[in-house]
Amino acid sequence: MATVLAAGTVALIWLVAVPVGPVVCAAVSPPTNNCLLEHREGSALVMTVIVVALYAVAMLLAAFLRRPRGLLVAAVLLLAVAPFVSYAVVAWAPGFVIGIP
Repeated sequence: MATVLAAGTVALIWLVAVPVGPVVCAAVSPPTNNCLLEHREGSALVMTVIVVALYAVAMLLAAFLRRPRGLLVAAVLLLAVAPFVSYAVVAWAPGFVIGIP
């Protein structure tokens, strides 16, 4: 279950949130940061690292615990919430640019 959730979240981030972004952007010049692709890419990279780290923790807990315990269940629940949080962060947060501006 953790693998499906992590892979689905990463796919949602890079296939939907980064290229599409927020549904509506304000008609101002210059556009707000969340409407710029470069800023969403930076946020997407950070969220991808967080999701992969959470997945790694869940897999390590599953490997070393003989039966599901509270920490493992919590890690899977966090992975279940991750698509909603990551989409909101990538699409609507101001974000930042990775690299030299």
